[in-house]
Amino acid sequence: MAQKDWRDYAKAYFKRFASPEPILCEPTSAHGQATTVVIPCCNEPDLIGTLNSLTQGETVNAEIIVVVNHSENASEAVKAQNQKTIAEFHTWNREYAKDWEALHKVSRPTKAFLIEALDLPAKHAGVGLARKIGMDEALRRFVKQDRCGSIVCLDADCQVSLNYLACLSQFSGPLGHVSYEHRWQDEADPELRSGIIHYELFLRYYVEGLRQAGFPHAIPTVGSCMVVRADVYAKYQGMNRRKAGEDFYFLHRIAPHERLAHITSAMVFPSCRTSDRVPFGTGKAQQDWLNQGGGEYLTYDPVIFEEFSQLLKKVGDFYSGTPEDVAMGLSQANKQFVSELKCLEKIKLIRANTRDLDQFKKQFFIWFDGFMCMKYVHFLRDQFYTNKPITEVAGLLIKVKSTDAAALLERYRLIERPVEA
Repeated sequence: MAQKDWRDYAKAYFKRFASPEPILCEPTSAHGQATTVVIPCCNEPDLIGTLNSLTQGETVNAEIIVVVNHSENASEAVKAQNQKTIAEFHTWNREYAKDWEALHKVSRPTKAFLIEALDLPAKHAGVGLARKIGMDEALRRFVKQDRCGSIVCLDADCQVSLNYLACLSQFSGPLGHVSYEHRWQDEADPELRSGIIHYELFLRYYVEGLRQAGFPHAIPTVGSCMVVRADVYAKYQGMNRRKAGEDFYFLHRIAPHERLAHITSAMVFPSCRTSDRVPFGTGKAQQDWLNQGGGEYLTYDPVIFEEFSQLLKKVGDFYSGTPEDVAMGLSQANKQFVSELKCLEKIKLIRANTRDLDQFKKQFFIWFDGFMCMKYVHFLRDQFYTNKPITEVAGLLIKVKSTDAAALLERYRLIERPVEA
């Protein structure tokens, strides 16, 4: 993309969706980093552990923007922890700079900055708004340096592989998702260890089910693993302000338009802990696991993905034939879904506004996106196929004769990893 084009996207973005006014000090053109890592941080006790992980074996120019945030109605305990984190950050930042310069005789290549986003409006305060504040600032800084770099998302309770920054500094694609693995072997609490194995297995099972069904945008959506190029961030209206699920909606808004790369040469290690800050996600899943006392982790019947596959095979027929006739040939489950969600009306509208099959398919999957997939899966679960234990269905999906959750998780992880030469 020509330079003026991406700057125009950024200019339009700031005009409509964000303030172009700087929050941090102006970047120096001499720094010229290609990567900015944005870390939302609310009530996090070990931000320094994440920063230390990020800056191990450092060899590249990069920036880190930490957004310490809380709502105007946050508890005094949360506010106190955030103030403690702010003080710890500034101490770490001074010591890191001093130690690096003493050892290498040059200024450190990675610069770390902190934004104090305190007492945010309760209506919008949350991880989505915190990410947006940091990502908007990253975009502004790239524009100021006249460089279209990558904005990387991480969380304040994660560790990363030694080559993380070096790898991401080489990434130039429009959209990416870094590989992730929860380090369940390091979790001392056996219940949390079991919970995170089952939850990560579920995350991978769902994506693999969509992939096998033929959904073209079957992608993981882990907020601490997202990467987006600055021009793409601006073009697609930036980060949303959702209090949870911001990562899911962000990636699925862009994925039908831009190629998403799976970055397997670096790794993020998210926390296994519980959390009460969001209504769903890893922390909530872990707390639910503890509350129910372990047992079975129930998830979608794989027959749902088989049904989905049959529906997706009819997409071309919806373009070339009469939509009502095509719908009549669907299974009962698919027929009921199409009817109750009034899909034929939307399909007819798409067909009327596209000139060929390729364009129809593209527009179809812009409409039938990741959120519609979730609606579909939940509809079939609620109306036709009840949930089953993850240890029973995960092996069936990938044709592995095992019911051991840890062994199954390893097999699912291998699906993503590149084959060694």
